[in-house]
Amino acid sequence: MRSLQREPGVLLALLAVVALVAIFIVYPQVRVVLTPGSAYGDFLSAGSWVRPLGNSLQVMALSTTTAVLIGFVFAYAMVYTDMHWKPLFRLIGILPLLSPPFVVAASYILLFGPRGVITYGVFGQTISIFGLGGIWGVQTIAFFPFAYQLIADVLSRSDARMEQAARNLGAGPWSVFRTVTLPLSRPGLGAAILTTAIYVLEDFGNPALVGGQFTVLPTQAYGLISGFGDLPSAAAVSTILLSLALVLYLAKIRLDGGQSFVTVSGRASSMPRPPVPAWLSWVCFAVCGALCAMILLVYGSLVVSAFTLTFPVNTAFTTSHFEYVFSGVNGVALRNTLVYGLTAAAFSSLFALLAAWLVQRGIWSGRRILDFLLIMPAAVPGLFFGIGYATAFNEQWLDWLNRGVLIIISMIFWNIPVGYQAAVAGLRQIDRTMDEAATSLGASSLRGFRDVLVPMLGGSLRVGFVTTFVRAVTTLSVVIFLFTPGTTVATIRIFQLVNDLDWGGATAFTVIDIGLAMVALGAMAVLARGRIALGASRA
Repeated sequence: MRSLQREPGVLLALLAVVALVAIFIVYPQVRVVLTPGSAYGDFLSAGSWVRPLGNSLQVMALSTTTAVLIGFVFAYAMVYTDMHWKPLFRLIGILPLLSPPFVVAASYILLFGPRGVITYGVFGQTISIFGLGGIWGVQTIAFFPFAYQLIADVLSRSDARMEQAARNLGAGPWSVFRTVTLPLSRPGLGAAILTTAIYVLEDFGNPALVGGQFTVLPTQAYGLISGFGDLPSAAAVSTILLSLALVLYLAKIRLDGGQSFVTVSGRASSMPRPPVPAWLSWVCFAVCGALCAMILLVYGSLVVSAFTLTFPVNTAFTTSHFEYVFSGVNGVALRNTLVYGLTAAAFSSLFALLAAWLVQRGIWSGRRILDFLLIMPAAVPGLFFGIGYATAFNEQWLDWLNRGVLIIISMIFWNIPVGYQAAVAGLRQIDRTMDEAATSLGASSLRGFRDVLVPMLGGSLRVGFVTTFVRAVTTLSVVIFLFTPGTTVATIRIFQLVNDLDWGGATAFTVIDIGLAMVALGAMAVLARGRIALGASRA
């Protein structure tokens, strides 16, 4: 990229990016932090936040431990064993990523609640599943896929030659795992622990549904606003939550920057991994089978409920719940979900690509600050982000602004980090001589970016688009304080219907919401396959 003085177009693009980041990322968060003002002292001294803080830390420790342990076993089974049904297990394992996390809690109540299908229908027991135990179980299922994917990525990229060398020197399977496999997986394991901890800490929907009297920081903040209209206290609670999330995220950044995934060389090895003992493969199969059976039970009950009159009392087949979803205010919510999600995904992926190019290819002071601000929303709890927008833009002179536009903007900038980091990774793999070749032929830097780099970054663009769309159609916490009756979305309606015990409508909504996410992923897979086929035909 040429100097900014010689490229007024690039300078304008940079100023626009900085301005948008300042207005829609920095400003709302600063407003939340500053909202309590002098009331911070009174709120902190009152101590009403101490028990929710302790509860949050307890839930985070328990749920993260079990989610990461299960994720590690699942990842090890997928990478190292030759057990059967691995493609099916992989597909089932990502289902929790395609639905609102609190949907697991809703199904948990259906299955194990006081009148649950299993607890009451099978065993005739009326038990309470609300509280710490309920949150722990639900969050383990909801968030283990994040740990599984991170750990599986590291395990799959480790060099099998080191493990083979250890086996050739006489080490047994357990010794190889303890001294070679596990140390090589530590960076991914650390990232999985911190990432899962952030998601568990920030989660609002699951504790809201199955927490009962066990209050955590997100539900306390929500209750202070919805029940008492106490915005300063809610902002103080959210600031405590943000501080914890930022500490975890900064630790993750330091871990990612300070550890290397390289083992011997940068070249991939074609050497097969040492064989896993048959008994271990069977253990992994049993664990993966039990976990996937639980996931299928969770989501299967949702599908059955969506197509039955009153599950589980009256299991007669019906499509009336879907007719209900597509009518009236529900139809509006479904339409809003699709429109908001597609619009946010398009703008977020393109903005992330432009911002990544300005940071990665630019030579100007302040790049590191902008880089940090662009990845910071990954550490900002959705509830905090939503309160920030409700606080910052709830002004009289903005009454003309449609709340739907505000929801779209919040979705765009809350999801910037994924597309941005994908674009940065893509740019690092493209030699700078590609840019220089275009500019040496007289093209401006912006034109070189548009005509040369953007076509080569199609994969990063797709990742940003699909990830933003999936997160936009499944998020609850970001929009819980922003919607109006005319701008409600699917997750809001699902949450309302679950609280009203309207299981048929809620589960039908959920099935459609998951369907939208699966269509997006399927479309990306088709586009990626078509691109590979096209490249092969050209070659």
